[in-house]
Amino acid sequence: MPLAGFLVHTRDQYRTDTGRAFINGPVAIAQVLPNSPAFGVLKPGDGVVSIGGKGTDGIKAEGTAPQRDAVFEVLAAEPLGQPLTLTIRRDGTQQSVTIQPRTGCRALVEIRSVEGHNARSDGRVIQVDYGLAAAASESELAAVFAHEFAHLVLEHRRRLTAAGVSKGFFGEFGKNQRLNRQIEVEADRLSVHLLANAGYDPRVAPAFWRSPLGRQAGGLLLVSSTYPSPEARAQGLEREIADYLRAGTAPSWPGHLLARRDVPFN
Repeated sequence: MPLAGFLVHTRDQYRTDTGRAFINGPVAIAQVLPNSPAFGVLKPGDGVVSIGGKGTDGIKAEGTAPQRDAVFEVLAAEPLGQPLTLTIRRDGTQQSVTIQPRTGCRALVEIRSVEGHNARSDGRVIQVDYGLAAAASESELAAVFAHEFAHLVLEHRRRLTAAGVSKGFFGEFGKNQRLNRQIEVEADRLSVHLLANAGYDPRVAPAFWRSPLGRQAGGLLLVSSTYPSPEARAQGLEREIADYLRAGTAPSWPGHLLARRDVPFN
């Protein structure tokens, strides 16, 4: 996706008074990365009126997701290698700005300000609880991230949507349960290849699920039929390593898993 070096947030992400953060509109610039394409062009607090000519007031999120997620998808869908044009509002005055983005990974990674030990991905945004990030070692955090990132690589959101699969309460039954469990297994399997290619020993993944922290993170999975148990996950990861990675050698091309992106769920 085009990476311009700024983060957007929206008013509906916050439960309390946001002060002057959204004085220029409900979609605003949260931060600008120093020395990025947007540096010197955008400022925190600028309201985002339109992206590539598409008004942000018409960009709606799915379900209970914040508008920010939908705005991120619009930014991610902008064409590569071309200038990014935004209409912004600053100090009550509207103006058009143009930024020449770089090309980078189509994922937004966040630490959630909660003390839990969970991580999640909706196919675009990866979130890790602060409690988990603070307690995990570098290799343990890499194992968690590799699993969540694998959901993006394997395009699980697109594939589940095309199959009409539900999450939440109805995700625990029938076809929904079967396919929701299948994507967790697929993401586990791909995660060890991502770890190896990033320079980590892929065996950190099964070790994580057998660790006290991994078992604690997997505690909520015991009440959900869409996830294998921590021990079952560890054993599945070890099988993938033994079958395809030969003690962690890299680079690895997991074509047997990537090919599944072209096979519809049924």
